[in-house]
Amino acid sequence: MVQDIFNEYARFPQVRAMAIGGSRAVKRNDEFSDYDVYVYCTEPVPTQQRCAVLEKYCGSMALDNRYREHEDVCIMEDGTELNIVYRNLEEFLAGIDRVMTRYEVSDGCTTGMWHNLISGRIAYDKGGLLGAAKEKYQMPYPQELKNNIISHHMNLIKYGMPSFMAQIGKAMKRGDMVNINQSVNRFLSSYFDILFALNEKPHPGEKRLVQVSMEECSILPARFELNIRLLLNSMFKDPAAISVVEIMVSELEKVIGETLA
Repeated sequence: MVQDIFNEYARFPQVRAMAIGGSRAVKRNDEFSDYDVYVYCTEPVPTQQRCAVLEKYCGSMALDNRYREHEDVCIMEDGTELNIVYRNLEEFLAGIDRVMTRYEVSDGCTTGMWHNLISGRIAYDKGGLLGAAKEKYQMPYPQELKNNIISHHMNLIKYGMPSFMAQIGKAMKRGDMVNINQSVNRFLSSYFDILFALNEKPHPGEKRLVQVSMEECSILPARFELNIRLLLNSMFKDPAAISVVEIMVSELEKVIGETLA
């Protein structure tokens, strides 16, 4: 069914490439996994044209979602969720180049698009640009990028003003559950960006981060999984949970020092 959609989308003149990403691309899918499909274009495909294709294969649809990227979310006739993400091919490749050759850091998931490119399974590639980019960026992790990610995120976590550690501590003392959730989320985003950079692994995205880290990262802070569980289980209950954050940061600094020494 997904292949039928690929075949019809390939007829749109705006579409240059398509790929399957997410857990299915890296064979980590389970019974809860959806299909993540990336459609690379020169310009947007009109909504009505996309709808005319998707309604043949999907029982329900929510088109033109823009919460993160431009997406169509559909439920196929077999009940599987299909997420179609539309990207400008030139902008996508330029963004990866900024990270991989200019070593620019973002506030989370810095190398996520790189991972998305090199792990995706290309289903259609008119002109071969996506395939050429995938081959080009099958490269060692740049050391300058690694150093920039660690420096940037340690500044956010501990050394900057206001640091994530300070923000979490204040939120916990106030008992402000919404702010605790937001602050811990920002902290963990930086924490995992550092962790994958330290291991010279492209960031795999937002799901199953503990599992992927334990399976693929040889460098992990002491009591890695335990401390994350302690933080998430206690952060709304006890202001003293800030001590878990302090321990996580201390252990992270230790492995950074050992690795970069």
